[in-house]
Amino acid sequence: MGQPAPSTGRPTKTFGKGRVCKEPDCGTALSIYNKGKYCYLHEPIAVPRTRGRKKIA
Repeated sequence: MGQPAPSTGRPTKTFGKGRVCKEPDCGTALSIYNKGKYCYLHEPIAVPRTRGRKKIA
């Protein structure tokens, strides 16, 4: 049989219970593991940082 995964020794970060999405008229309950203020549907779009050189046409 398998063995349990080794522990890192650090507890998982959690954020307050009972939080709801900040979008007006949404009311979606946020997970205790979601550090944001909005639910998935209303979270502002974040453009990832790209690495490397810019392409010059």
